[in-house]
Amino acid sequence: MLVRLLIHVSHLSHPSRLIRFAACACLALAALDGAAADRAATLLAQAREAVGGDAWRQVRTQHTEFVRTYLDHDESGSSDIDFASGRYAQRIPGSAVARLMSRSDGQSFWRQRMGKLEKQEGAARDPEQHLGRQSYAWWFARGGRARRLALQAPRHHAGVDYAVVRVELDSGIVFDYWINEETRRVERRQEVVDGKTFTIDYRDFRRVGAVTLPFEESLRDAKDGADEETLRVSTIVLNRPAARMDFSLPQPAVMQGFSAGRAAVTVPFEPCEAHICVMLTLNGQGPFKFILDTGARNVISDKLYRRLRLPAQGVAVLSGLGQQTERGVLTTVQQVGMAGLTLERQAFFTSPTLDHLPIDGTIGYEWLSLTPTLIDYAARQLTFHDPERFVYRGAAAATPLSFHDKTPQIDAVLDGLRGKFTIDTGSDFSLTMSKPFVDRHGLVEKYRAGEQVQTAHVIGGTTEVLKTRGKLFEMGGVHIADPALELSTQGGGALNSPTLAGNISNGILRQLSILFDYQGGKVYIEPNKVTSAE
Repeated sequence: MLVRLLIHVSHLSHPSRLIRFAACACLALAALDGAAADRAATLLAQAREAVGGDAWRQVRTQHTEFVRTYLDHDESGSSDIDFASGRYAQRIPGSAVARLMSRSDGQSFWRQRMGKLEKQEGAARDPEQHLGRQSYAWWFARGGRARRLALQAPRHHAGVDYAVVRVELDSGIVFDYWINEETRRVERRQEVVDGKTFTIDYRDFRRVGAVTLPFEESLRDAKDGADEETLRVSTIVLNRPAARMDFSLPQPAVMQGFSAGRAAVTVPFEPCEAHICVMLTLNGQGPFKFILDTGARNVISDKLYRRLRLPAQGVAVLSGLGQQTERGVLTTVQQVGMAGLTLERQAFFTSPTLDHLPIDGTIGYEWLSLTPTLIDYAARQLTFHDPERFVYRGAAAATPLSFHDKTPQIDAVLDGLRGKFTIDTGSDFSLTMSKPFVDRHGLVEKYRAGEQVQTAHVIGGTTEVLKTRGKLFEMGGVHIADPALELSTQGGGALNSPTLAGNISNGILRQLSILFDYQGGKVYIEPNKVTSAE
């Protein structure tokens, strides 16, 4: 509108008249902007009314119990929020990554990761930056303060018409609320984070007292449209006294047993079923045989759980390379010990699958995240380092280490195909390629696989692979010729992740000396003299 008016009046000879016309156009545009902002505010007020309206004034706290489902596993947890102070805590006790976040004073936001507390910088500027993403109720209970509201173009998605309101906070955070034209509810939140557009869909709305809340939320990257995680709520309790909620900062886990004269501890391991087995004590009893699994949670067999008379503290859902999940019990072991090193109050899952194997359980992330660990396959020994004094002095170059939930990952290359690979000492395969990667690159045809089918019994049932060989695998500066390959042919489990190229297992790893520094985000890889014996 402004452009058309300026073109029209450019033929006038008097400059002051041009200025007056331009000013009038700007005022008209401002009036339109103001009307759109008023409409946006009205839509958000209607959305608040649709889920409770003034009843939100009486909501002071919210306690939620949920199960969060990822592509390859589930996690049970709970969260508490105090709307008056902004205090918030989320607890997932069985998570190896220990996702526990807390706003203990309504200002500082913390996350526990790798056994350490990390302060989220900038969170004090605006609680909406974190709490608005964590809690659907936050906007309605706190009154929805924003620096600017803007009405966006309406959208139509999956048969539903949406009005879209853009919200800009004082901190500069911008997100869109999608409001269902029929129900008047906010049923989608969309936001650009680090260059990616993320979408949260809210579903399964139910009455909780005088307000309405979603009992299902899904998070996805808008680019590929696939759900990355889904949260399903089992329980919501409103107005539980804040004094009964624990908003204290989590105590980071610490490995005991290192000293001034004991900066590193070396222990032997024995190969068992092509795995790394170590001897542990649990609550002072044992020793018991456990697999050291880089990608594992703490898991204990049902038999040992009953023998030690450990407490049942919840239901556990386990997944692995298999297509299914299995249910067990969440429990706590007061002390885990190995060679004089100890960890206190460790969460464990029970697994019925382990009752049929010659081991008592697995340990992995919780242990390895607290101590840089060298696995020397040739010498059959492990060396644990005091993290406070650890300095790598070997010849290998540092390779960046990332994590998918609890499992370490590196970038590697198979015959020119680059991808993200997990490092898994809990698998007796060699180099297992994920089904999406196999399909995407036509690996069955590329390697002429299809005759040797192998079935393995794993957590989550069984998995089938086609055995073949590649030409060259490159990881961390080490070249491995003629690697044995397993091509996954089944959906489900960890090997169905679209972001994963494959899983590096003991058939490859036993040719190496490999040092994991989880806290430093690095891994150091060198070849040893052990040759593959597939």
